[in-house]
Amino acid sequence: MEKEVLDILNEVFKGEGQIVKPLVGGMMNKSFIVEYYQEKYVLYISTKQANEMVDRQLEKDNQRIIIDLGLTSDNIYFDVNRGIKVNTYIEGSSLDKLDSYDSKKVADLLKKMHESGKLSRADYHPFDRFIAYENEAQEFGHDFEEEYPMLRKEIFDNKEFLESQKLVLCHNDAQKSNIVKDINGNYFLIDFEFMANNDPIYDIATFGNGKVSEGYELLVDYYNGKPTIEEKKRYYLWRIFVSLQWHNVAITKHFRGEGKVHGFDFLKVAEFFFNNAMDAYKGLKEVK
Repeated sequence: MEKEVLDILNEVFKGEGQIVKPLVGGMMNKSFIVEYYQEKYVLYISTKQANEMVDRQLEKDNQRIIIDLGLTSDNIYFDVNRGIKVNTYIEGSSLDKLDSYDSKKVADLLKKMHESGKLSRADYHPFDRFIAYENEAQEFGHDFEEEYPMLRKEIFDNKEFLESQKLVLCHNDAQKSNIVKDINGNYFLIDFEFMANNDPIYDIATFGNGKVSEGYELLVDYYNGKPTIEEKKRYYLWRIFVSLQWHNVAITKHFRGEGKVHGFDFLKVAEFFFNNAMDAYKGLKEVK
């Protein structure tokens, strides 16, 4: 892998760059902090499955919107065919590496994007994606959990309600690892593989990838302490949706053997997201 990274750096910078350190990768790519002439950058190298799932030209176009809004770092290299990207490095830490963060600042960051008036040239079509990911997982003959049909029915029974919301520009993967706090306390978005127009509460739901309660706290801050019953229901429904979606993706990655590449036990990842979906279902039933 090191040789591949160095070859890419030579291609990007037309000279010898250096690897500073690898970053903990997500389910979709490997990433590295790299350096060239004492300037730091982040290099992203996508997996084969990620490139099959993501429209890279759309990602590049969407990222430009966010750069122009001042909500992320600049991009200096983007290979849409291989899914290789290099962005200037934001000196700071992603929120998943911090002991605490300012939920109100996260809400403000998302609002700047949602209320910018800008739109992607594509809608997200979440339910089409869900079915595609689910079908792929089912091809491997995986035995789904006993409660899976109940959770699935909950979100599909509310499909019309969820799809009736006004669409705005959304990140669609605004989890803590994709939000960076810089050394001056400013917050920025990174990683725009799934950006498209969607219900803004979908972004708030994705923030609950680690804990459903963190996403709910963000919902409260986003609506200035007074989310409506409808907004609460949308949050929990989307949280169930996102959890089951990544549950299916993790199952597929396990059976494809990608755990060896990433160093992840994807069955444990799938189990984590299923439990997260169950937590969200419990929250939904307690809405009042």
